[in-house]
Amino acid sequence: MTPSDLDRFRDLLSDLDRDIRVELDRDSTADSSISPDNAIGRLTRMEAIQAQNISNAGKSRLGKRLLMVKSALDAIENGSYGTCVSCGDAIPTGRLEIRPESRLCVKCAAR
Repeated sequence: MTPSDLDRFRDLLSDLDRDIRVELDRDSTADSSISPDNAIGRLTRMEAIQAQNISNAGKSRLGKRLLMVKSALDAIENGSYGTCVSCGDAIPTGRLEIRPESRLCVKCAAR
């Protein structure tokens, strides 16, 4: 991978890091706990709990992706970015363009 490729992916990952953080901050300000004493109907309360669970799952997914982005940025700095952590082969540039935080080549990811 060329130095200009690494710069491009560093910028892409930094933008992705920022976007995920903004999304997580936005979600955390929109969340509110549902008190058992809240005077809403049973179905409405169940729907609110379900929506809260879906929101929490989304935040968890974003948190995991944020960790992967940080790991990819670290890999750029230590010179291992673009190398599959499983088999050691190069990760195709096309895959990195779609998911720049990818740690596995296509073959290993399909296993």
